[in-house]
Amino acid sequence: MKKFLPYLIASGILILIFIIAFFGIDFVMRIAVGHKNEVEVPNLENMQFDVARKQCKKMKLFVRLEQKVYSDSIPRGYIISQKPKHGLKTKKNRTIEVIASLGQTMVRIPYLDNLTVLQAKLKLQNAGLQMGEKISRFSDEVKKGHIIFSRPMADEMISKNGNVNVVVSMGKFESPENENRWIDLLEK
Repeated sequence: MKKFLPYLIASGILILIFIIAFFGIDFVMRIAVGHKNEVEVPNLENMQFDVARKQCKKMKLFVRLEQKVYSDSIPRGYIISQKPKHGLKTKKNRTIEVIASLGQTMVRIPYLDNLTVLQAKLKLQNAGLQMGEKISRFSDEVKKGHIIFSRPMADEMISKNGNVNVVVSMGKFESPENENRWIDLLEK
């Protein structure tokens, strides 16, 4: 047993040195790498860009706008996505890249004047729009069943899938003979 005692003591010392070295290196690495400088990445999605930038500034993070895209569900100026994702740890003074919304896709209203209701409806559908309310009016210039004008007016920009109201001609106003007699009687 006395023969193995020096080996046991040497093994114990080696194990003790290994444990001290392992935890010592871990401690030194934490100081060198700076784990205390880490913060959790906040959730910036569906947040207004300026508000997100202020929130990140308080956490000593930066926000960089990588791209702007149209979105039918996220309002203009709000963040659609971010990189790195929220919940991950990152060091202070790092940059979060974001994609922001330009809002809904906008389309130009086509000219509908003097088209039939069916032609106008097809032209609106091709432009990504829908026909809204149809109002009838008399017109001396536009044939019956044709479009007099649209609201909003032609060449204006509106949201894709938006409604365009039209005023449809009922043709020329023709008063019946009996109505003319009443007008004559009233004038006397």
